[in-house]
Amino acid sequence: MSAHSTSYFNSCSLDTNSDPKENIVRSLANFIKQHHIGLIILISVLMRLPFVLAPEIYGFQGASWRQADTASIAHNFIASKNILFPQINWGGNGPGYVETEFQFYPFTVSMLYQVFGEHVSIGLFVSLVFSTGSLIFFYALARNLLSSKAATIALIFFAASPLFTAYSVVFMPEPTVLFFYMAAFYLFMIWLQKQNFVLLLLAGVATALAILVKPTSIHIGFVFLFLVIEKYKLRFLKDYRLWLFAIISLLPGVIWYLHARDLYLDYGNTFGVISGGDSKFDNLRYWLSPEFYLSILEIDLVGVFAIGGVFPFAIGVVVARLNRKYRVILYGAVSILIYYLIIPRYISFANYYHIFALPYAALGIGLGLDWLFEPIRYGPSYGPALQKILRHKFILSSVFVLLIALITLRAYIRYLIPSQDPLWQCSQVVAQTVPESALVIISSTTVSENNGVPNNYQKPQIFFYSHRYGWSLAADQHTPEQIAEYHELGGQYFVIYSQDLFQSNPQLVSYLDQTAQQVGPGIENSCAIYQFK
Repeated sequence: MSAHSTSYFNSCSLDTNSDPKENIVRSLANFIKQHHIGLIILISVLMRLPFVLAPEIYGFQGASWRQADTASIAHNFIASKNILFPQINWGGNGPGYVETEFQFYPFTVSMLYQVFGEHVSIGLFVSLVFSTGSLIFFYALARNLLSSKAATIALIFFAASPLFTAYSVVFMPEPTVLFFYMAAFYLFMIWLQKQNFVLLLLAGVATALAILVKPTSIHIGFVFLFLVIEKYKLRFLKDYRLWLFAIISLLPGVIWYLHARDLYLDYGNTFGVISGGDSKFDNLRYWLSPEFYLSILEIDLVGVFAIGGVFPFAIGVVVARLNRKYRVILYGAVSILIYYLIIPRYISFANYYHIFALPYAALGIGLGLDWLFEPIRYGPSYGPALQKILRHKFILSSVFVLLIALITLRAYIRYLIPSQDPLWQCSQVVAQTVPESALVIISSTTVSENNGVPNNYQKPQIFFYSHRYGWSLAADQHTPEQIAEYHELGGQYFVIYSQDLFQSNPQLVSYLDQTAQQVGPGIENSCAIYQFK
């Protein structure tokens, strides 16, 4: 038996001369002390298991349109089995091939569907696995940078943060990209210390996969750039290893997104990745608008920092500024700011785009709270006023921790309580009323352009929940001419659920009365289904 195992056995063994209850408590305390990280991660997994079953009951929660699109692609992969040609349901009378990110996650889910049957909970469980992997890589990174206590605090905050709670178990690529992001981050940091070329190659592969799954993750390159400049100055430009790393990281993404662009040019469907359709960049008005910065502040304040983490993070940034060992936190913060400014439109309203800020926020908060909880060592430079403030820093830090706990608990309860997607009921009627082979035109309450910028207006929930295919009709395209065009292309049914949109288009109402028969519950029940005569 090794010395380590003997020590562990002795630490957990019972003392026959003491009280049995004390022995049990001491043994349990020793076990928790030696396995606290595993217990934290296990508790995180167990607390998220209820989320896995949610959509089987009441539809997707949080960014339901995005989850429905991703789930549609996973469903369509069952038949096609071709990862190079992802398909959505709103592609009209065509095959629905769409310009989008590399669909690593939905393709993986579709492979599991073919073994266990198609259940949305399988996709959510896959996300949970990736999220758990993110926690493991994050702690490995945090422990490499911080003390054991600070790293543990950072891990707890990361696992419990409102944004991670909201998007760790979703039918979206966010858990997958965060896993590859954290893996790339950790491997690159370890390579800088150990200079093992294999680690750099693995970091390149992880970075490439992150960029493929979500191109916005490319901003991690700024962190890597700051780190190599700090270590090598401009000499890094002569290092062939870093050039090879850059090629491995970027080339697969370039190849894929050029292919995805061709899919858009050939079939006209896009998520607005690099061409056509939706735009994430918008224009100068975002950068000059106070509302843009206020919206970012609101999302980060609640979702990323849980309000109470702001002050500890500020302390962590100061400590990082003074100690070179922690400067990666500063590099991350700067990289996130650059990332926010590059894609201002989506950053201003889609909170899941902020998920990349979590690792740096958690590291800073772990460092800051560690400093706040550290015993005070007074020196001659401390005046009476400063000493008085420092005496209360434990109370202050406890207040911050309590505030973080309340905000994170509120976020957890919010996603734990069942709530039904408003479009779920209508989709079930569509599934019963519309034949599987019929093409449908489904109304959307989102406009095709937002302030002159192309906008992804498709609402795929009814398409996915009913497993029907056809056209999505933008809110500003509800004209008899547009519906007649889709009808001539093969559309046999028209579905509209918004009473306001219906009543504000009298010409549309008149056209439908003349050309179609209402076969659904009716617009007064938020589900009018018109079958063309």
